[in-house]
Formats: sequence, C-alpha cells, structure tokens
Amino acid sequence: MGRKHRRGKKAMQAPAAPEPTSSRFQFFLWISSFFFFAALIMRLDVITAWPGAESYALDHALSLERGSSLLSLLYYGLFPIGAGIDTNTEAVWLFPRLLSSVSVLLTGFFTFRYGGKLFGKDAMTYGLLCAGASLFLPFFGKVATGDALALLGQTGFFWTILLAGVDTEKNRLLPAALFILVAAVAAPASSLVFAVATILSGRLLLGGNKQWFNLLALLGIPLIVLLLQGNQGIRTFWFWGSHPLGYGKWLLYALLGMLPLLGWMLAGFRDLIYKVRKEEQAGRIFAAGLLISFLTQSLLFPLIIALLAGKQMQLYFREANYPWRDWVRGGAVVHLILAFLGAFLALAGIGVAFPGAGFRAALGMAAAYWIFSLLGVIGLYGERRDFALGGSILAGLLGVLFFWVQVYPYFEAERGWARRLVERSEVTLPIYIPAGDATSTALPYYRRAGFPITRDSSKADLFLDHWPLTDTLSSAPIELKGRILLEQREFGIRPK
Repeated sequence: MGRKHRRGKKAMQAPAAPEPTSSRFQFFLWISSFFFFAALIMRLDVITAWPGAESYALDHALSLERGSSLLSLLYYGLFPIGAGIDTNTEAVWLFPRLLSSVSVLLTGFFTFRYGGKLFGKDAMTYGLLCAGASLFLPFFGKVATGDALALLGQTGFFWTILLAGVDTEKNRLLPAALFILVAAVAAPASSLVFAVATILSGRLLLGGNKQWFNLLALLGIPLIVLLLQGNQGIRTFWFWGSHPLGYGKWLLYALLGMLPLLGWMLAGFRDLIYKVRKEEQAGRIFAAGLLISFLTQSLLFPLIIALLAGKQMQLYFREANYPWRDWVRGGAVVHLILAFLGAFLALAGIGVAFPGAGFRAALGMAAAYWIFSLLGVIGLYGERRDFALGGSILAGLLGVLFFWVQVYPYFEAERGWARRLVERSEVTLPIYIPAGDATSTALPYYRRAGFPITRDSSKADLFLDHWPLTDTLSSAPIELKGRILLEQREFGIRPK
C-alpha cells in the first residue's frame, strides 16, 4: 500500500495466530455443524413449492422461456433426477433445492478460508456459528431460487477482492471471475452493481493501483450475462425480487433473523461504530461490506452481521476489559423477554390452528428455544463461557431444527392444495392463474401437468380463484381448503 493511502488511517493488521481449541469446543463445533446440516437438508423432498420466488423460478424452468436463463436451464436438467426418485412426493424439486444447500455450505467454506486469511480463522469460526444459528440466512439453502447461488458468488467475490487489495503479489483474477460469474447467473443486475461497488471500495480503503485496473475487467462478466439473458423480471433480483426496493422489509427480516444472538449483534454494531471512528481498517471494510450488501440486497448483509456478532463472542471472555459487556447482557435479557412473549403468542395461534398433537410439537420447539436462551443469559451473568456461547447458538440451531422436524409437517398437510387441484382437474385446458403470492404456488404444478398457462384471462378456459374461509357465498366446481403459509383460504377452479 502506498504512503498516501496509509496516512490518516490505520492499516489492517495481520490476523492473530489461532487460539488453542479445547476438545469440548471442538465437540461443540461438530455437534453444531450436525444440527445445522440436518436443518438444512431436512424435508427438501417433501416441501410444497414456496409461494413467491420459488414458485416463479420453478415455473420459469418448466416453461418454454427457460432458454433465456442459465439457472432455469440448469433446474430443468435437474428435475428428471428428482422425479425418478419418488413420484408421490415433491422430490422433483429436490435437486434444485440441493443446489441451494450446497451453495450455502460452500459459502461457509470460502468465508472460513478466504475471510480467515484477512481477519483470522477463529473470528470466522465464531461468525459462521452465528450465521448457522440465525433464523433467516439458512432458509435460503432450502428453496430453489438464485439467492443461495448469488450469496456464494457475491461472498466469494467480496473476500477475493479484499485479498487482491491486501496481497498484490498474487493474481486473483481467475477465482474472482468464477465467483462473479456464479453471482451473475443467479442475479445479474444486483451482481453488476455489487461488483462495481466492491472494487471501488477496495481501491479507496486498501489503496494500490495496478491490480484494480485488472479487476475492473471483471465487470464485463455480469454485464454480458445481463445482456444475454435480458430482463428476467423477479429472477433478475433475489428472493424479494417482486419488491426489489423493499429495503424496510429486507432490513427487518435480516435483523429478526439474528434474534437468538441479539446481545452479540448489538455489541457487534457498537464495536463497528467505535472502530470506524478510530479509522481502523477492518472496521471500515466491514462497514463498506454492510453498505454495499444492503444497497444491492445481497445475502452477504446478514452474513456480515453474523460475523460481527461472532467477533464479540470471541472477545467477550478473552479480553479482561471488554467494553461492550452491558450491550451483550442487556440485549440477551431483552431477547429472553421477547422470546417468552413471542412463544406465548405463537403457541396461542398454533393451538387454534393445530390443536392437540400440533400444539405439543410447537411447545417442544418453543421450550427448546427459550430454555437455551435462558442458559445463555445465565452464562453471561455467571461468567460461564460454555453456557453463554452454547445457549445462544443452540437456541437458534435447535429452534430451527425442531421447527422442520416437529412443526412444519402440520403446515405441509394443508399446503399441498395446488397438487390436489391438479389431480382433480381432468381436462388440460388453458388456465389463468392470477398474479400474487397466494396463487403462485399453483404455477409449477399446472405447468408440469401440461396445462397451458396464459397471462391473458380472455384466452383462458379455466380460472384459479381463492376466497376467505368466512366467505360462504363463493364457490367453484372444483374447490378445496388450503394454506398459503400461515393463512388458510378456499381455492377453486372455475370454467370460463
């Protein structure tokens, strides 16, 4: 780095040597990895297509328009493999979903490998534990959309660009090109903006000259993909592509996903503000990463939040004068109260929707989540590192795992309405399916069954409709009760 770029800012320090890892902590890492992997893979072959992004992505892959999207072509090639496993479940969508799962796992691998070179492998270990325990980020490994693939590409590109700025002796053009290509296939528009912002930020924060001119040539990759594929509508963006500027919802979900680690997250933000004011290079890099990923709605945003929280886990018991102790403890206590109130409200709703066995399943999930959150608070105030860290991490990991194992099957029993409607629709006439998340689930099922789907209602012979359960006046020749996600409605097929 030249002198003019060192003046007025602190250079990024080399990562500290790895701390010795006890056998107990190694066991905790292995068991946490197992819980995360189980929750990631569980029920991928039985989950009905999710309304919104996944349904649109699957429908596009089944349509004749799939040639305009490399990802849709890949999905289309994977459908027969799953269909050959089991025709009585949702196994046809299994391998596109596994592609997302593998992308999430590879994101963790490259974050540990490349991010560890910049900020230390111990810091990355704690950060990935927090990412796995979040309620938001792992979900994208369970849906057949471009989100996880974009996460892999954009995260790998971010770390590679930083390494190129820090170590100018190595040529990192090839890995950076591969990462941005993966990201561009999934989300070309946002990946182009992401790449431009990342390279410019790296140049401003890390200095140097020559290597950045070489890296600028990489901007042609997402641009070419965008020009070749054209505007993919909601597939041009990520999961919230139908509302690409919905930053309020995006921020809300990203922060709510970190609820099990609320105290650590708050301390991470406070520590980041302190480091930016002190002009520490690492703080500026993470702040730039947060800003870039937020503006482009990249899933790198919640991952960086998890890394900030994980850094506080590393420092809390290591530093004798750790300055943000009250932030961690206060956030953990607030979360414990919120978790109790949230569990009470959730159990009240589930008790009405799924009385009996469904309520008991939800009770087990809520109990596991709250008890481990309580252990985390006890560990913070009792200075017990194993309780403090283990309680926070396992609250998220086991809460998510128990949801997929115990609670979700009760939702799935009423979410398969689209498949049942298709089975009762005997004549494959052109059908009009109105736009919206409520009816989007039906798109891939009718498309796969050979029904011509038209966007012009005047050219349709059949119409998919839905109405509230309280509406006793509406009816259709073929109708049944189903569930969107939480909301129950009547769905019916009407002739023209």
